[in-house]
Amino acid sequence: MRLRPSAFALARRAPASARTRAFTLLELLIVVGLIGVLVGGVSLALGDSSGRSLATAQQQLASLVGQARANAAIGQTETRLLFYGVRPPLGDAARFLRQVQLVRAVVPGSATTWEPVGPALTLPRGIYIVPPVITGFLATGVIWPTNPAPRSTLNSIAPFTLTVNNTPLIPAFGTSYWIEFLPNGSLRADTQLLGGQPYPKLVVATASPSATNLPLFNNPGAVRGLIIRPATGAVTYVNEAASF
Repeated sequence: MRLRPSAFALARRAPASARTRAFTLLELLIVVGLIGVLVGGVSLALGDSSGRSLATAQQQLASLVGQARANAAIGQTETRLLFYGVRPPLGDAARFLRQVQLVRAVVPGSATTWEPVGPALTLPRGIYIVPPVITGFLATGVIWPTNPAPRSTLNSIAPFTLTVNNTPLIPAFGTSYWIEFLPNGSLRADTQLLGGQPYPKLVVATASPSATNLPLFNNPGAVRGLIIRPATGAVTYVNEAASF
């Protein structure tokens, strides 16, 4: 004769079955959650890489401006930020409009010989300084804003002699755009620098290389930069083209 399980046995068996079902559901929830986190991370990595690179470049430039001001005031000599400006194919495509070097005048008041302060800095890949004149630097079909204009205010490119312990630096840094800070910490902002713009600014944007390795700016919305107050050298962060 087959015996039916007692009520007590059923009561003891039910919680074990419930625990098994709950544990399986918990496992599923954890797996689903992990998949969500991984997918979100990949999406951010793929979709916001240029945004993070722009922010990094903006912060790098702000730091260099601060260092230039401090070195000028502490050393009581002129300092400059040099922006490598030798166009490919004559120049280095990896450095053009991407490499920045802080220098100070060897002799205060003399603009003939300069010495580097620390190593040169290179902006993140795909990010370039927007030059004062962008003719020939725009991707096909791109229309760059003009009012306000997200373009850097830089002095015209010029050759610089850099020395270390009175010995010329080899290889030379190269012909460069530049801005200058004075011993009182202010920015030298004359008519040549401003170029018709209302205030000094540094602008970075995304670009892709052309067949000749010139950067072609491809998105007027993907820009960031700094506005520099000439009297104090203080900077204001700008995160959209319309705010320049």
